Amino acid sequence: MLSNNRIVNKNFYDEYKYFDEYLTNYLNVEENGVDEYIKRMKHAIYEVKDVLPEWMPTIARLEKMKARFMSLDDAEISFDDFQGKDEDVVWIRIFLEKIEQKADPLEKYSKLKFTFKKRKKSLLQRFLGLFN
Repeated sequence: MLSNNRIVNKNFYDEYKYFDEYLTNYLNVEENGVDEYIKRMKHAIYEVKDVLPEWMPTIARLEKMKARFMSLDDAEISFDDFQGKDEDVVWIRIFLEKIEQKADPLEKYSKLKFTFKKRKKSLLQRFLGLFN
């Protein structure tokens, strides 16, 4: 009989693989869709982190799930060892629904961009702009 941990980890592993492939297609990259999503979020972090409350928790969750997947993928940790809960699978499915409804963080950011360009820049932003 399969252990509960093995079932939970297998479900997560399969769901994460699907999620990564989905993001690869969604972002038009050749591989590593989750990495690319994180990279794009980090690229805009200073503009958005105070405007979209889910920005930082989303990055943290994606990184945590990627680490969990990698530990299973590299077989450093057995599928029978405790790795996490089914809530990661639920989170991925909700995130996929957000993408389909154009309500994920990157999509929200793309809609916000225009207001940032019109906002008056702070002294620090203007100063840093001199060097870019």
